Amino acid sequence: MKETAKKPLGVIEALAGGFELILQRPAALIIPVALDLFVWLGPQISAKPLFQNLIALFAAGIAIPADAPAETLQSIEQFSNLLQNAGDTANFFGVISVFCLIAVGFPTVFGIQPPVTAWARTVWFTISDSPTFFALLVPLGLAGILVVALYLEIIARGVRQETDARTFVPRLTKGLATTTRLTVALSVGAVGFMLPLSIGATLMSDVSQGIASFLVLMGTLFLLWATLYLAFVLPAVFVSGSSARQAIFDSVTIFRFDFWSAMGLVILTYLIRWGFAVVWQFFIGDPWGAFFDVLANAFLGSGLVAATMLFYADRMNWLTQLREHIRQQQAQLKG
Repeated sequence: MKETAKKPLGVIEALAGGFELILQRPAALIIPVALDLFVWLGPQISAKPLFQNLIALFAAGIAIPADAPAETLQSIEQFSNLLQNAGDTANFFGVISVFCLIAVGFPTVFGIQPPVTAWARTVWFTISDSPTFFALLVPLGLAGILVVALYLEIIARGVRQETDARTFVPRLTKGLATTTRLTVALSVGAVGFMLPLSIGATLMSDVSQGIASFLVLMGTLFLLWATLYLAFVLPAVFVSGSSARQAIFDSVTIFRFDFWSAMGLVILTYLIRWGFAVVWQFFIGDPWGAFFDVLANAFLGSGLVAATMLFYADRMNWLTQLREHIRQQQAQLKG
């Protein structure tokens, strides 16, 4: 009875617990640090020809009037320079980092565009056409799923307070398989939802531009709302060992029973993550500053991921106890 009445973990308590967990298990930092350093200093996949093609298409598709204001000409030049710089520096191994960031808020500083430093980097492969680019997305995406699974399993073991090393590989394998199924299912679902909506909006644009924009806006808002309710899907997979369907159900359940706390945690972690992303930019111009960014961001981001897992585990435990308490009361009343 006392255990059931115990107040659930608060948002600030979850955040504090997450950072404490990472301090106790610093091995979780190895993966985000290693991935950022690999994208930054390791072999590069360049796509410079693709960016050059984009610049040519952009230049050919814009008809600049003779009396165009200076601000317009400057904006066009800045955009062309931006594409040129991206083509010179982009490393498409960073697709792995971007996938991990989208999937679970994985702490990465560089994405696909690591900073240029005096330290030499080797171009391993150059993407020169669109089919090659899309073909590479598949293995890079699969590598991202593996990185996510390994990273989350390390943190989840701390949340479960598990010390038996023999369970690591079986749980990692199960989590990897479930994460792959979830990625495929949710990607297909999002495309299946937005594609007919986009086609409908395109057809409606001939009748009313306002209705077409409204359809696209409502579709986007629905996807954002669905993404919010799925915030605890991967914690459910790795903390509880849930199947794909059960993980979705558990994530939605947490929002149904404690919406404002769950919403508060999601918003606060988002603000912290992207607020510090601005801070890291002050150090990224120097090699040692960039290295500091990698370490600090790995700790910050891993603490936020651990906090999300702790919040999920506490809420599921609280809901389980509450259901058991209600079941016992109903049994007593019937008796």
